[in-house]
Amino acid sequence: MKVFMANTFRCRPEVRLQVVSEDHFIVETSSDGGGVHLDISHYPQEIWVDYEFMTADVYHESHDVLVIIFTFQEECGRSISVHFGVLPNVQTRVCFPLKALNGEKLFLDRFPGVLQTVLRGDSSVDRNRIDRFSISTIPSVSARRFEVSGLRLTRSKPDFLFEPQPYIDELGQLSWKDWPGKTESSDELERELKAQFHLARERSDACTSDTGLYGGWKEIRFPSTGYFRTEFDGMRWWFVDPDGYALFSTGMDCVGPYSEMRVSGMEHLMPPLPDKDGPFRDAWTPHGYCLAVSNMIRVFGENWREVWTELTEHRLKDWGINTIGNWSQPDFISRSELPYVYPMEGFPSTKETIFRDFPDVYDPEYEWNSADFAKQLISMKEDKRLVGYFMRNEPHWAFVDGLNLTEAMLRNPIPFASKQRFIEWLKEKYETVAGWNTAWEASYQDFRDLLDNGKVEFNDNWVRQQDFALFNRMMIRRYVEIPARFCKEADPHHLNMGMRYAWVANDDILEGCEAFDVFSINCYQFQPDRELIERISKRLERPVMIGEFHFGAADAGMLAYGIRAVTTQEDRGLAYLYYVEQAAVIPELIGVHYFQLNDQPVLGRFDGENYQIGAVDVCQRPYQAFVDQMKLAHRNMYEVRIGRKQPLDQVPMEIPKTGF
Repeated sequence: MKVFMANTFRCRPEVRLQVVSEDHFIVETSSDGGGVHLDISHYPQEIWVDYEFMTADVYHESHDVLVIIFTFQEECGRSISVHFGVLPNVQTRVCFPLKALNGEKLFLDRFPGVLQTVLRGDSSVDRNRIDRFSISTIPSVSARRFEVSGLRLTRSKPDFLFEPQPYIDELGQLSWKDWPGKTESSDELERELKAQFHLARERSDACTSDTGLYGGWKEIRFPSTGYFRTEFDGMRWWFVDPDGYALFSTGMDCVGPYSEMRVSGMEHLMPPLPDKDGPFRDAWTPHGYCLAVSNMIRVFGENWREVWTELTEHRLKDWGINTIGNWSQPDFISRSELPYVYPMEGFPSTKETIFRDFPDVYDPEYEWNSADFAKQLISMKEDKRLVGYFMRNEPHWAFVDGLNLTEAMLRNPIPFASKQRFIEWLKEKYETVAGWNTAWEASYQDFRDLLDNGKVEFNDNWVRQQDFALFNRMMIRRYVEIPARFCKEADPHHLNMGMRYAWVANDDILEGCEAFDVFSINCYQFQPDRELIERISKRLERPVMIGEFHFGAADAGMLAYGIRAVTTQEDRGLAYLYYVEQAAVIPELIGVHYFQLNDQPVLGRFDGENYQIGAVDVCQRPYQAFVDQMKLAHRNMYEVRIGRKQPLDQVPMEIPKTGF
């Protein structure tokens, strides 16, 4: 075991550091809530290969989650940062497996008591070359005080022993905090839910006079094909519904009763949970337990699912949602009248992957698996309510800015089929090894030297870099075009809406995306990135849609506010209104889908996310100030889109996020 010496830490002057012992220290941040950065002096590089885990105990008393970051940096500057989510007011042992520095996983497996653990930075870090380690935090809304003890390297996983500490109540709410809108008892839960259900039944949810059966706007009509399609009217792009009406898609993601909490590793923070075979059996899931469902069962018993379905259908229509978004429950979709999108499952891969989830695209296995992947569309190809399908969500390989897959492939000892194709391509281009060596300023004996990662020369030669970049684009194009072709063959009627990229780090990502009917991106900003959307649409000659955005607020009973955050629910509503109206005026953008219907669990979903981003809380109570502005945004959006109304031009003040 290797203990880190706390007195080797250096930090900014405005950060106060109290050293308790050699592996125990307390940090207090400045009053403005700025982030902390503690830099450790150099340690011998060999220690990083002699051990397998880094562990530490973290404690902080605060109003929200602490995101603490361990950063490992090579002498050349390459680095990986590990972001841990740590709950307040409870001792938490964080653990990082050092083998994860190979960068092959973006989201790490959860250890007991810890929320989400995410890697950021370069594609990998060589443990033999690490010469610096640091600890930091992201900014907060106010000053922080946190304590780290037992910071050390070990050869085996540590023990995780915790004292029971009830953290949430039987309704799934934070037990030690009060806020406006908190449900105080089971009796109040029953009164509220029954009142909401009866109110919803009294409201008419028929189509309004200006919208058609599939939600399109009757004021603009195009030729009808009987299925959703896209159209450019000379000024702006549109979805066109099966009856020919123009549609700007406002969707809600994850429409379903379940927002399950992971139980394993968090038992010490939970109240006693019901038996898996009793009346609350429906609240148990393969990933854990759903307190939102148990609250519905508590009030409506065996009929809870029918009540939830009817209540939610009324709500979505009342709020002006015109599309059921990604990852929504199939049972709800089948009972709903609203159009929907379909997230395809099991994106094709290969036995060996080049980096993270990027497959060996020249392996015949990739084509075979792509053909099988597309078959899931056959059963729904005649469904008029289906807008289109997403082939996948947020490829993990694309999270590394500047990633060159050719380089990653050649650094890997595996003899990929794509590596063989690269060699053939070089032979076709240079014909002789001598000509190749001259161009690359290299000293290879044979083209097949590239099969041995120990013989590959990574010099600064411009021609070599250009060849790497070109083959990188060739692989990405093949990655997109092969499954897209099989999908269109299986379902020629519906729209291929792409892969929902987290962001577009560079134009290489766009290779092959002409195969999509709509390019989709998840855009967590206060307004859509108009310049990026225009650039993508112009290059691909396709419209763009946003598959995810959200806002959280600090005034509810949650501990993390998501990727974009404001102070109050009123501000959340204004942020939604601003986003949708700013989106509506972008000619190339044809829809925005909000993530998500339900708040995430206080103790974290399967991967540890626990954001206050829902339209409803765990007790199924809508955040009324938020949904009121949502309704206004949807009433205004067509008038804003065609220029009859001006979009909202004031955005609420952002506060520091607690996203991971």
